[in-house]
Amino acid sequence: MKKITVFAIILILGLIVCTNNKASAQDEAKGFSITPFFREVVLSENSRVEKFELEVVNSRDFPAVFRISALDFGSLNETSGVAFAGSQDLNSKYNLASWISLERDAIVLAPGEKQIVRGTVENKEVLSPGGHYAAVVFKMENDGNDAMSNVDLRPSVASLIFVRKMGGEIYGLNLKEHSIARSFWGLPTAVRLRFQNTGNVHLSPRGTVKVADMLGREVRRGIINEESSLILPETFRVFPTNLRNFVIAFIPGMYNIAIDYRYDGEEGFMTQQQQIFVVPMAFNIFFLIVVSIIGVYFGIRYKLKSNAKTNKHKKYQKN
Repeated sequence: MKKITVFAIILILGLIVCTNNKASAQDEAKGFSITPFFREVVLSENSRVEKFELEVVNSRDFPAVFRISALDFGSLNETSGVAFAGSQDLNSKYNLASWISLERDAIVLAPGEKQIVRGTVENKEVLSPGGHYAAVVFKMENDGNDAMSNVDLRPSVASLIFVRKMGGEIYGLNLKEHSIARSFWGLPTAVRLRFQNTGNVHLSPRGTVKVADMLGREVRRGIINEESSLILPETFRVFPTNLRNFVIAFIPGMYNIAIDYRYDGEEGFMTQQQQIFVVPMAFNIFFLIVVSIIGVYFGIRYKLKSNAKTNKHKKYQKN
């Protein structure tokens, strides 16, 4: 029976939108890795080319053969998924693979060996200003188990290249909608924010979500995009934001939720607000304690009166 070759792109999906250039542990279990996993390249108006380097390490105990290629990618969904070339969801005007030149199309790594692969991004006139995106994919041609299975799972590892071409970038960030997670009449525990990048270059949302009581006290706060994730051009992305206690809320009434947001590089904040009715847990506990005390007080008082009447009745019967 013929072996089925499965092209498995091993990607930590959340990392397509990270600004961290450190090595990823994306494929330690598979025995090889690439550094950096995310690389940003800036093309100035006057530069003709920009070079980059990638390091590949083989941690397995047998030689590894890799085929190297560049593939365009974009945003597949609103939760950081990746769409590679050929997907109907891929916006071709942000493609990059055609402008990437790699010094080699294959490498062989001995056990424990690491090699540097160099690439070049060409700044041609037809490459429009703004963001362009591609992945340099290292596909393993041998996995050491060829004779053991009818299914040949040949994994791949990739480094994502984010290019920013200067001279016509457009930045725009809109908060299209938000939803609040909370129990009945309780304080919000999280806010789900759905942002849209209306520009032509990737950007990173920043900001805070604040919950204030009727006295103006800030009782809960959340940080938007603590992972420094990115939104690709003309796409949407959802950012769940957890809210942490700031001070104890105990006053029931109308609470104000203020969402202040911007993108990296923008100084001013945009704001959306919403008011909700809240009965804090602290108030509920206090109310139950007071009701319990009152109930115990009147219960004891009733018992004392009842005993007094009983004793009076017994005394009357004796006389």
